[in-house]
Amino acid sequence: MAQLLTEQKRKPKILMFGWEFPPYVAGGLGTACHGMVKALIRRGFDITLILPKNVTSSKEDGLTILGAEFFDFCVKTKIQEKLIENIRTIEIESPIEPYLTINEPLQMSRLSEEAIQQILSEEHKTVEHSSVAGNKSVYGDNLIEEVVRYNQVAGSIAGSLSFDVIHCHDWLTFGAGIVAKEVTGKPLLCHVHATEFDRCPGNGNDQVRHFEKTGCEAADKVMAVSQFTKDILINNYGINSNKIDVLHNGIDLASQSKKVEKKTNKKPKVLFLGRVTYQKGPNYFLEAAHRVLQVNSNVEFIVAGAGDMVDYLRGRAYELGIQESVNFTGPLKGNAVKEAYQLADCFVLSSVSEPFGLTPLEALSNRLPVIISKQSGVSEVLKHVLRYDFWDVERLASLILSVLTYKTLSNELQERAYDDLHPISWDRVAGNLEQKYFEVCESSLVAA
Repeated sequence: MAQLLTEQKRKPKILMFGWEFPPYVAGGLGTACHGMVKALIRRGFDITLILPKNVTSSKEDGLTILGAEFFDFCVKTKIQEKLIENIRTIEIESPIEPYLTINEPLQMSRLSEEAIQQILSEEHKTVEHSSVAGNKSVYGDNLIEEVVRYNQVAGSIAGSLSFDVIHCHDWLTFGAGIVAKEVTGKPLLCHVHATEFDRCPGNGNDQVRHFEKTGCEAADKVMAVSQFTKDILINNYGINSNKIDVLHNGIDLASQSKKVEKKTNKKPKVLFLGRVTYQKGPNYFLEAAHRVLQVNSNVEFIVAGAGDMVDYLRGRAYELGIQESVNFTGPLKGNAVKEAYQLADCFVLSSVSEPFGLTPLEALSNRLPVIISKQSGVSEVLKHVLRYDFWDVERLASLILSVLTYKTLSNELQERAYDDLHPISWDRVAGNLEQKYFEVCESSLVAA
């Protein structure tokens, strides 16, 4: 098969393992997979995508989605197959949820605890359901066990499918890719969108790090979403640098909305949009907001998203006396996300460790001035944005005030940064992936 593929230059058939895909999207990985898959299909690729959810979203030629859900696995494996609107699905029940972390909750001061308890009381909630009560944000009950189960079943499915290359996304699927490679002998490409060192303070979870390291070691090729991520794989996991290629993410400008005309005489708005977790640095964003408001009390700060730090931030906002100027929207989806970009005057990516970061690209596509931490992979591809070190809240506050005060600077950032987006496309990503698929197929042929 590999020889026939090489001689005829037929497009390799791809077996892809992921953990989310529209309409089931919990974070940037789902957006990235969607953009990547659509671009690959436009280039004529045939893709089978296996997910730990029953997802049937795409009707495009060239894509088969196998949604997976585990049930009664410990007793015996049951797989139900059915055809839904010409998309073949395999359901294997699984409670796997992405992006959960093992972070310890940040310690609140007594004043913050009292404030958040008052908030919860006003909302008719009980403190026991809040992180204030001491509940930890953990990976979840038996998640590692469920990942192993998913990997075993999803990987074994590969033996009944026709494909040339295995493409896995992040640690939840690396085991499935390894099993599929062992079952079929087909080459494995592991795509690293984030590492445990990004998600958690310190070293994170030993088992998750083991999944990441083992997957990268077993892969024939490793794709890292930035040089920032490649350096982590080399320095923290000891992966051979020659095995890792950097492939920055992209954006589909055609699907992004245009910036609307702003209303006059309104409060300027500064937007944080993403998971409200340690990795994204929302606490630094809030501290900078406090400093900005000491200079300009008319600014509104928007924290859009959900995560294990929401209660901490709300309590801290009360402690700082800025609760009236900080709007916690909760998670946004669809048109609500577009509206948030359109109504904002400035976007901030305050991440402590960001492998790439798609939200700045989305913000720029809506012609927003963008401020990003230097500890982000997206900073490698953007020229006309303002940068700062994530811990430097004084610097962040100064940059926010500059953008809101000096319209010439704001306009310059909006227009020039938008031009930076044109070469950052999913079609470019797909073109690079096509080259890597052929390379691993040819290498597999030589090894055989």
